Amino acid sequence: MKSKFDEFYYENDAKNHPASEYWELYDKNPREAIQKYDDHMFCPLCKLAPLSVARGYQRRYFRVINSNMNKHAVNCSYRYNKATQKETYKFYKELDETDIRNRLVSCMNRMLKGPSQNENKIKSTSKQSEKNRNNNFLDIQGDRGQRKYLPHKNLNASNLDEDIDEQKIYYGRCALWLYQYIPLEEEEIKMYYLKVLDRNNKKQICEIAISTYVYNYLADELSQIPQNKKEALNYYICFSGILQKGMYSYKCKLKDSRLLVLEKE
Repeated sequence: MKSKFDEFYYENDAKNHPASEYWELYDKNPREAIQKYDDHMFCPLCKLAPLSVARGYQRRYFRVINSNMNKHAVNCSYRYNKATQKETYKFYKELDETDIRNRLVSCMNRMLKGPSQNENKIKSTSKQSEKNRNNNFLDIQGDRGQRKYLPHKNLNASNLDEDIDEQKIYYGRCALWLYQYIPLEEEEIKMYYLKVLDRNNKKQICEIAISTYVYNYLADELSQIPQNKKEALNYYICFSGILQKGMYSYKCKLKDSRLLVLEKE
Protein backbone atom coordinates (compact mmCIF):
# COMPACT_ATOMS: atom_id res chain seq x y z
CA MET A 1 0.00 0.00 0.00
CA LYS A 2 3.06 2.26 -0.10
CA SER A 3 3.14 2.78 -3.84
CA LYS A 4 5.74 5.06 -5.36
CA PHE A 5 4.24 7.09 -8.18
CA ASP A 6 5.84 7.69 -11.59
CA GLU A 7 3.29 10.40 -12.34
CA PHE A 8 1.02 12.84 -10.57
CA TYR A 9 -2.30 14.58 -11.07
CA TYR A 10 -1.72 18.34 -11.20
CA GLU A 11 -4.87 20.08 -10.06
CA ASN A 12 -4.06 23.40 -11.79
CA ASP A 13 -4.51 21.94 -15.28
CA ALA A 14 -6.51 18.82 -14.31
CA LYS A 15 -4.10 16.43 -16.07
CA ASN A 16 -1.60 13.73 -15.18
CA HIS A 17 2.09 14.51 -15.65
CA PRO A 18 5.18 12.24 -15.55
CA ALA A 19 7.33 12.60 -12.45
CA SER A 20 10.28 13.60 -14.64
CA GLU A 21 8.54 16.91 -15.36
CA TYR A 22 8.80 17.83 -11.70
CA TRP A 23 12.42 16.72 -11.34
CA GLU A 24 13.59 18.48 -14.48
CA LEU A 25 12.30 21.76 -13.13
CA TYR A 26 13.54 20.98 -9.63
CA ASP A 27 17.10 20.44 -10.90
CA LYS A 28 17.01 23.83 -12.60
CA ASN A 29 15.20 25.79 -9.93
CA PRO A 30 14.14 23.93 -6.74
CA ARG A 31 12.18 26.84 -5.35
CA GLU A 32 10.16 27.26 -8.55
CA ALA A 33 9.34 23.55 -8.68
CA ILE A 34 8.21 23.51 -5.05
CA GLN A 35 6.11 26.65 -5.43
CA LYS A 36 4.50 25.43 -8.63
CA TYR A 37 3.76 21.81 -7.81
CA ASP A 38 3.94 21.05 -4.09
CA ASP A 39 0.51 20.86 -2.44
CA HIS A 40 -1.06 20.68 -5.90
CA MET A 41 -0.17 17.05 -6.73
CA PHE A 42 -2.52 14.17 -6.11
CA CYS A 43 -2.98 10.46 -6.81
CA PRO A 44 -3.00 10.05 -10.62
CA LEU A 45 -5.87 7.57 -10.44
CA CYS A 46 -8.48 8.90 -8.03
CA LYS A 47 -7.15 12.52 -8.04
CA LEU A 48 -7.89 12.86 -4.32
CA ALA A 49 -5.05 11.66 -2.08
CA PRO A 50 -2.26 14.27 -1.83
CA LEU A 51 1.26 13.23 -2.85
CA SER A 52 4.32 13.93 -0.74
CA VAL A 53 7.77 14.34 -2.29
CA ALA A 54 10.92 12.51 -1.22
CA ARG A 55 13.91 14.57 -2.31
CA GLY A 56 16.83 12.40 -1.22
CA TYR A 57 20.06 12.55 -3.24
CA GLN A 58 19.50 9.05 -4.63
CA ARG A 59 15.88 8.47 -3.59
CA ARG A 60 13.45 10.63 -5.48
CA TYR A 61 9.83 9.67 -5.60
CA PHE A 62 6.23 10.63 -4.87
CA ARG A 63 4.09 8.77 -2.37
CA VAL A 64 0.97 9.04 -0.26
CA ILE A 65 1.96 9.05 3.40
CA ASN A 66 0.14 6.70 5.78
CA SER A 67 -1.92 9.46 7.37
CA ASN A 68 -3.34 10.36 3.95
CA MET A 69 -4.16 6.83 2.74
CA ASN A 70 -7.81 7.24 3.72
CA LYS A 71 -8.03 10.23 1.38
CA HIS A 72 -7.90 7.93 -1.63
CA ALA A 73 -11.34 7.32 -3.13
CA VAL A 74 -12.88 4.20 -1.59
CA ASN A 75 -12.59 2.38 -4.93
CA CYS A 76 -9.05 3.56 -5.73
CA SER A 77 -6.67 0.70 -6.53
CA TYR A 78 -3.81 2.45 -4.75
CA ARG A 79 -5.36 1.59 -1.41
CA TYR A 80 -4.07 -1.92 -2.07
CA ASN A 81 -0.91 -3.76 -3.09
CA LYS A 82 0.37 -4.44 -6.58
CA ALA A 83 -0.27 -7.94 -7.93
CA THR A 84 2.68 -10.32 -7.90
CA GLN A 85 4.16 -11.71 -11.10
CA LYS A 86 2.40 -15.01 -10.41
CA GLU A 87 -0.97 -13.29 -9.95
CA THR A 88 -0.41 -11.15 -13.05
CA TYR A 89 0.51 -14.20 -15.13
CA LYS A 90 -2.64 -15.99 -14.00
CA PHE A 91 -4.80 -13.00 -14.93
CA TYR A 92 -3.49 -12.84 -18.49
CA LYS A 93 -3.55 -16.62 -18.89
CA GLU A 94 -7.29 -16.50 -18.23
CA LEU A 95 -7.71 -13.62 -20.68
CA ASP A 96 -10.66 -15.20 -22.51
CA GLU A 97 -12.73 -14.73 -19.37
CA THR A 98 -11.75 -11.10 -18.90
CA ASP A 99 -12.86 -8.02 -20.80
CA ILE A 100 -9.36 -6.55 -20.95
CA ARG A 101 -10.23 -4.10 -23.72
CA ASN A 102 -12.69 -2.26 -21.50
CA ARG A 103 -10.00 -2.03 -18.85
CA LEU A 104 -7.56 -0.51 -21.32
CA VAL A 105 -10.12 2.01 -22.56
CA SER A 106 -10.85 3.01 -18.96
CA CYS A 107 -7.13 3.33 -18.28
CA MET A 108 -6.64 5.53 -21.32
CA ASN A 109 -9.56 7.79 -20.42
CA ARG A 110 -8.68 8.02 -16.75
CA MET A 111 -4.89 8.28 -16.82
CA LEU A 112 -4.28 10.25 -20.01
CA LYS A 113 -7.16 12.60 -20.64
CA GLY A 114 -8.14 15.76 -18.84
CA PRO A 115 -11.79 16.58 -18.13
CA SER A 116 -14.02 17.19 -21.13
CA GLN A 117 -15.33 20.65 -21.96
CA ASN A 118 -18.72 19.75 -20.56
CA GLU A 119 -17.13 18.59 -17.32
CA ASN A 120 -15.21 21.83 -17.06
CA LYS A 121 -18.38 23.86 -17.54
CA ILE A 122 -20.43 21.93 -15.07
CA LYS A 123 -17.61 21.72 -12.52
CA SER A 124 -19.17 18.49 -11.29
CA THR A 125 -15.85 16.63 -11.42
CA SER A 126 -14.80 18.10 -8.10
CA LYS A 127 -13.89 16.07 -5.01
CA GLN A 128 -17.30 14.52 -4.45
CA SER A 129 -17.68 13.50 -8.08
CA GLU A 130 -14.20 11.93 -8.19
CA LYS A 131 -15.14 9.57 -5.38
CA ASN A 132 -17.79 7.99 -7.58
CA ARG A 133 -15.70 7.58 -10.72
CA ASN A 134 -14.46 4.26 -12.06
CA ASN A 135 -11.13 3.82 -10.31
CA ASN A 136 -11.01 0.03 -10.10
CA PHE A 137 -10.36 -0.96 -13.73
CA LEU A 138 -6.88 -2.12 -12.71
CA ASP A 139 -8.14 -4.38 -9.93
CA ILE A 140 -7.84 -8.15 -9.88
CA GLN A 141 -8.31 -10.79 -7.23
CA GLY A 142 -5.10 -12.02 -5.60
CA ASP A 143 -4.25 -15.65 -4.84
CA ARG A 144 -5.77 -15.35 -1.39
CA GLY A 145 -8.85 -13.50 -2.52
CA GLN A 146 -7.60 -10.04 -1.61
CA ARG A 147 -7.92 -7.05 -3.89
CA LYS A 148 -4.78 -6.05 -5.82
CA TYR A 149 -3.97 -3.97 -8.88
CA LEU A 150 -2.28 -4.85 -12.16
CA PRO A 151 1.25 -3.54 -12.80
CA HIS A 152 1.15 -0.51 -15.10
CA LYS A 153 3.45 2.27 -16.29
CA ASN A 154 3.26 5.58 -18.13
CA LEU A 155 5.38 5.39 -21.30
CA ASN A 156 6.72 8.85 -20.56
CA ALA A 157 8.19 7.73 -17.23
CA SER A 158 11.96 7.92 -16.94
CA ASN A 159 12.28 4.50 -15.28
CA LEU A 160 10.87 2.08 -17.84
CA ASP A 161 13.71 -0.28 -16.94
CA GLU A 162 12.02 -1.25 -13.67
CA ASP A 163 10.59 -4.78 -13.80
CA ILE A 164 11.04 -4.70 -17.54
CA ASP A 165 10.37 -8.42 -18.07
CA GLU A 166 7.02 -8.27 -16.27
CA GLN A 167 3.77 -7.93 -18.18
CA LYS A 168 2.27 -4.50 -17.60
CA ILE A 169 -0.29 -2.12 -18.93
CA TYR A 170 1.55 0.73 -20.68
CA TYR A 171 -0.09 3.99 -21.63
CA GLY A 172 0.90 7.42 -22.88
CA ARG A 173 0.32 10.44 -25.08
CA CYS A 174 2.70 9.64 -27.92
CA ALA A 175 3.34 10.11 -31.63
CA LEU A 176 2.81 7.00 -33.78
CA TRP A 177 3.83 5.72 -37.18
CA LEU A 178 3.57 2.24 -38.69
CA TYR A 179 6.33 0.32 -40.46
CA GLN A 180 5.45 -2.55 -42.76
CA TYR A 181 8.19 -5.18 -42.90
CA ILE A 182 8.53 -6.92 -46.27
CA PRO A 183 11.60 -9.19 -46.65
CA LEU A 184 13.88 -8.61 -49.62
CA GLU A 185 12.72 -10.20 -52.85
CA GLU A 186 9.27 -10.84 -51.37
CA GLU A 187 6.02 -9.00 -51.85
CA GLU A 188 3.93 -9.89 -48.82
CA ILE A 189 4.08 -8.09 -45.50
CA LYS A 190 5.52 -10.36 -42.82
CA MET A 191 5.19 -8.09 -39.79
CA TYR A 192 3.96 -4.66 -38.75
CA TYR A 193 5.88 -2.50 -36.32
CA LEU A 194 4.01 0.25 -34.51
CA LYS A 195 6.64 2.87 -33.67
CA VAL A 196 5.86 4.76 -30.45
CA LEU A 197 7.65 8.12 -30.18
CA ASP A 198 7.97 10.89 -27.65
CA ARG A 199 5.45 13.44 -28.92
CA ASN A 200 7.81 16.38 -28.26
CA ASN A 201 11.23 15.31 -29.55
CA LYS A 202 10.07 12.36 -31.71
CA LYS A 203 12.61 10.06 -30.08
CA GLN A 204 11.47 6.43 -30.22
CA ILE A 205 10.25 5.01 -26.92
CA CYS A 206 9.38 1.52 -28.10
CA GLU A 207 8.13 -0.49 -31.03
CA ILE A 208 5.25 -2.96 -30.93
CA ALA A 209 5.54 -5.98 -33.24
CA ILE A 210 2.15 -6.95 -34.68
CA SER A 211 1.71 -10.13 -36.72
CA THR A 212 -0.40 -10.04 -39.88
CA TYR A 213 -2.97 -12.22 -38.11
CA VAL A 214 -3.39 -9.78 -35.19
CA TYR A 215 -3.23 -6.80 -37.58
CA ASN A 216 -6.35 -8.05 -39.37
CA TYR A 217 -8.39 -7.46 -36.22
CA LEU A 218 -6.98 -3.94 -35.83
CA ALA A 219 -6.82 -2.93 -39.48
CA ASP A 220 -9.50 -0.23 -39.23
CA GLU A 221 -7.50 1.61 -36.57
CA LEU A 222 -3.94 0.90 -37.70
CA SER A 223 -4.55 1.73 -41.35
CA GLN A 224 -5.11 5.36 -40.29
CA ILE A 225 -1.61 5.68 -38.85
CA PRO A 226 1.07 7.24 -41.14
CA GLN A 227 3.78 5.00 -42.57
CA ASN A 228 6.45 7.68 -42.39
CA LYS A 229 8.18 8.89 -39.23
CA LYS A 230 8.08 12.50 -40.41
CA GLU A 231 4.30 12.28 -40.58
CA ALA A 232 3.83 10.63 -37.15
CA LEU A 233 0.59 11.71 -35.47
CA ASN A 234 -0.25 12.24 -31.81
CA TYR A 235 -2.34 9.50 -30.23
CA TYR A 236 -3.51 8.24 -26.89
CA ILE A 237 -2.21 4.68 -26.65
CA CYS A 238 -2.74 1.94 -24.10
CA PHE A 239 -1.52 -1.64 -24.42
CA SER A 240 -0.52 -4.62 -22.35
CA GLY A 241 2.66 -6.55 -22.96
CA ILE A 242 6.21 -7.31 -21.88
CA LEU A 243 8.82 -4.72 -22.79
CA GLN A 244 12.33 -5.87 -23.63
CA LYS A 245 15.42 -3.87 -24.43
CA GLY A 246 16.14 -3.59 -28.14
CA MET A 247 19.13 -2.12 -29.91
CA TYR A 248 17.62 1.35 -30.28
CA SER A 249 14.60 1.33 -27.98
CA TYR A 250 12.31 -0.97 -26.07
CA LYS A 251 10.33 -3.58 -27.96
CA CYS A 252 7.18 -5.55 -27.34
CA LYS A 253 5.19 -8.21 -29.21
CA LEU A 254 1.42 -7.77 -29.28
CA LYS A 255 -0.05 -11.21 -28.63
CA ASP A 256 -3.75 -10.37 -28.85
CA SER A 257 -5.70 -7.62 -30.61
CA ARG A 258 -7.63 -6.93 -27.39
CA LEU A 259 -4.41 -5.81 -25.73
CA LEU A 260 -4.13 -2.54 -27.66
CA VAL A 261 -6.39 0.51 -27.81
CA LEU A 262 -5.71 3.74 -29.67
CA GLU A 263 -7.37 7.10 -30.03
CA LYS A 264 -6.16 10.01 -32.15
CA GLU A 265 -5.77 13.28 -30.26
